[in-house]
Amino acid sequence: MSCTDMSSTYTTPKTTPDTRTIRESNYEADRIVAGFETPSDSFLRQHRGKLHLLAFLVALIWATPCFPQVLLGLPLVVIGLAIRAWAAGCLAKNTEVCTAGPYGYCRHPMYLANFIIVVGILLAANNFYLTAPALLATILIQAFAVRREEALLHCLFGDDYVRYCQSTPRLLPWPRRSPIPPCQFTWGLAKYNQIVEQTAGVLLLIVLFAVKAVVMAHYGYLYPVTYGLWPVPPG
Repeated sequence: MSCTDMSSTYTTPKTTPDTRTIRESNYEADRIVAGFETPSDSFLRQHRGKLHLLAFLVALIWATPCFPQVLLGLPLVVIGLAIRAWAAGCLAKNTEVCTAGPYGYCRHPMYLANFIIVVGILLAANNFYLTAPALLATILIQAFAVRREEALLHCLFGDDYVRYCQSTPRLLPWPRRSPIPPCQFTWGLAKYNQIVEQTAGVLLLIVLFAVKAVVMAHYGYLYPVTYGLWPVPPG
């Protein structure tokens, strides 16, 4: 089935779809996306959970946290999680072109939130050698994800999505001239989009950073590579 054929079968629902409808739409979307995604896209999509776990472990092992850095990164983490939760509670994946809530300001608020969260985590991790590759990997992975997602949504919704792209920036929020539709935020959608698990994982990592900072400070360990905020004791 071509992209044009698919876009004619999708309509914007007047009410928030239930999770069963969303799940069925996602199954169909997965079948469609297999027709145009690259091997790199396919690998990232299929192994996303394993990659997240690997990133969690690498960050925890390589982190050289201290309390000033944890406190510096925490506000960014909280802001990113709040944006992600807001977006997750408005998004019925692959059933409509979502233009409400944060989607009225940019087309990919979840990816924007992810980047803010990663920056906050890296500030808390306080390790120069971890920061550069992690930022590069985040940018590359999200670039792949945005390209794949936009190709899929263009297939699903055709001209509706094209018009949305013309009026809304990709990642950097920008005020709209036209009113933004009210967001029908629901915790059901947020939970379906796994916001609880994702939020818990990020907060657990920050807590473990704080624990690691306390333990290392207690034993007088001085990290050789930091952002320069670790207090060096006299003598």
